Amino acid sequence: MLLDEVLYMEVRIFREFINRLKMKASDAYSLFEKHDIWGYIESCYPVLHMNGDEAVVNDILHILSRNGAIQ
Repeated sequence: MLLDEVLYMEVRIFREFINRLKMKASDAYSLFEKHDIWGYIESCYPVLHMNGDEAVVNDILHILSRNGAIQ
């Protein structure tokens, strides 16, 4: 059951991310893979699921910015 909830959140966050950045899904997927964003969502799910999707995307943008992946 929890796996389904995490997967559902990952899909929502991924869609929000590509819509906000106007990025191709394949490029966004590569970023998520390279910077272990999937692992971040999974490991932090207990806290992240209490935040709105927008806040989670902001966290991801901060991580990617800190890693030099985006400006």
